[in-house]
Amino acid sequence: MIKELMNSGGDQGVTIDPARLCPGLFVRLDMGWMAHNFMFNQFRITTDAQVRELQALGLSAITFYPARSTARPLDLAGGVPSGGTEAGAGPAGEDISHAAGAEGAAGAAGAEEDPGAGKGLPQVEDGSGGAEEQAAPRVSEKEVQAQRLAARRAEIAQCERRYAAAAAGVKSVMRDVFPAGDKAVSTARKLVGDTVDGLAETGEIVIHLMNEKLADETAYFHVLNVMVLSILLGRELKLPPEILLVLGEAALFHDIGKLKVPESVLRNDKRNRHEEDFFRLHTTYGREIARDLGSLAAAACDVIEYHHEQMDGKGYPKGLSGQHVPLLARLVGITNHYDNLCNPLSLDAAMTPAEALTHMFRNESEAWDKAMLQAFIRLLGVYPPGSLVQLSNGNIALVVAVNHADLLRPSVMVFDPSTPREDALVVDLIEHADVEIDVVLNPRELDRAALAYLSPRRKMSYYHSKRTQ
Repeated sequence: MIKELMNSGGDQGVTIDPARLCPGLFVRLDMGWMAHNFMFNQFRITTDAQVRELQALGLSAITFYPARSTARPLDLAGGVPSGGTEAGAGPAGEDISHAAGAEGAAGAAGAEEDPGAGKGLPQVEDGSGGAEEQAAPRVSEKEVQAQRLAARRAEIAQCERRYAAAAAGVKSVMRDVFPAGDKAVSTARKLVGDTVDGLAETGEIVIHLMNEKLADETAYFHVLNVMVLSILLGRELKLPPEILLVLGEAALFHDIGKLKVPESVLRNDKRNRHEEDFFRLHTTYGREIARDLGSLAAAACDVIEYHHEQMDGKGYPKGLSGQHVPLLARLVGITNHYDNLCNPLSLDAAMTPAEALTHMFRNESEAWDKAMLQAFIRLLGVYPPGSLVQLSNGNIALVVAVNHADLLRPSVMVFDPSTPREDALVVDLIEHADVEIDVVLNPRELDRAALAYLSPRRKMSYYHSKRTQ
């Protein structure tokens, strides 16, 4: 059943009489978002109250999707699911009754016990009261939802503007390293200082997934990713502001030695032994450049040279181990490696954020400072930005932001082919207690239509904001 839901784009919708609706049907409303009282244009019905409210819309027909449903439409003649089988029998004898959970993938299948994953607004509690009587409050409530949606889109847009400005700052720093080292350091310190100051403001930290085009427009997004994630991790570890400033500078300059390595080596993901040895020299070159700049802290210079060292002694350039690896180098080593897993030279080898964190925890735990790695996982949340998920109401969505107020309830962009992608619904699950995430999906198995719509970033880039409410 999970496979069917994940490949739902190929599921053909069937129009039925609204009188045949029942809990368990995944339906789509072919009408404007403001014209109905539900948070989602498409969702799995979970209560009889939702059925009554859908029927009160006065539609002559409603589209439902069999492969995403956990029940069958009612047979008007007998009041039971149609199809010539018993109520609980689905295709090939599969149990898709109201009580069945579809192997755990469709958590909203328990109809009456669930408060209703498809709803987001007050329901019509009974059949009394005509549509005109209910129209005014529905519009009022929906306007509130529209205002919240506009606020979230504005927050994302502001964050992307700040990200683009920071990327321009990184580019300026790298451009000035050799001809104007003092200027490069000054620009770097302002950029890092602004970032640290922003984190000191009141409100919950929200980590956003950035627009892919923003990452594509600069060759320095890796440096910016590592800087932002390192400062956020340092804050999670409760490092004092003065150390965060040093950490930010170190992360920003961590790959400065690559300026002395030819592009033919840097961009080659199939380096031979000699090319790999040359590539690894970027840590030594980086220390030399940092020394020439003259104004970087000793701790920052250590990060530049040792960010590829590992706790198990299998890193480079010196094979340091345990506490011999400088503290800030251990931290930047984690954020640098994570970003390389998500954004490798060959994007076909890219891991999803969840896969990268799982890989580092399960397969490489001996390489990293355990306390720092656990803090990093806690920072990005159970569902890191960029994760594809299935919601309890049957919808497929992309995690676009993680709010530290509740790591289990991120903001998601919902796949809805009836809505243009630029107008896609962005839902903060903190505001919708009746909808939760059921399962993380693998993009390699997702239907092409959903994958193209949600467009999980081929390059994962993050930035942050503060939310005060």
